[in-house]
Amino acid sequence: MSRRNIQKALQEISPKATLLDVGCMDGEYTEGWTQAVKAKHVMGIEVVPELVKSAKRRGIEVLRHDLNKDIWKIKDKSVDCVLSNLVIEHLSNVDLFIGESYRVLKKGGYTIVSTNNLSSWHNILSLVLGWTPFDLVNSSNRAWGIGNPYTLHYQEQLIYESSFTHKSVYTIRWLKEWYELYGFKLVSVKGAGYYPLPAFFGNIDKIHCAFMTLTFQK
Repeated sequence: MSRRNIQKALQEISPKATLLDVGCMDGEYTEGWTQAVKAKHVMGIEVVPELVKSAKRRGIEVLRHDLNKDIWKIKDKSVDCVLSNLVIEHLSNVDLFIGESYRVLKKGGYTIVSTNNLSSWHNILSLVLGWTPFDLVNSSNRAWGIGNPYTLHYQEQLIYESSFTHKSVYTIRWLKEWYELYGFKLVSVKGAGYYPLPAFFGNIDKIHCAFMTLTFQK
């Protein structure tokens, strides 16, 4: 349902020229979103070499960048929409990410960010019990599920690339004020997921939804 909210957000702003998917993985979802809004030019940014190759095979122009370190090799004011799905929670340098999003966007362009919600009820309950929020249990490269005995794969010893660990999880207001620091204006908020109730409740009580999709305009 979170992906459905992204598609709705894209259709509302209708970026028919250049779409940039930051953290595009293998390009499967990028391809679908591009078709939904009829974007003329699609670009992607990805750090994992195997995924870069897969996305390129789908015809996506992909740049390999480390989002925590690299300045994007994209011209200023050249993109109509910057999209990121489940990316920002993996970053340690969020200021660089938001700043680069603003730099490459045309005046009046949009950025859509979809991510986990720290203030979801299941995360709140975890904190009340003194446990790691469910959306931060994969914060270590050494073990998945640390600090929360009810998460899947509790203390399972797996080695992950650092790009797959969660560094922080945010709330709607937190991201709103952070993006505003760089000159963005919040346009819309969509919610999805509301454990253990049906997912559509997340768009009714957005403050406590499991996943949030925020649209900002430059």
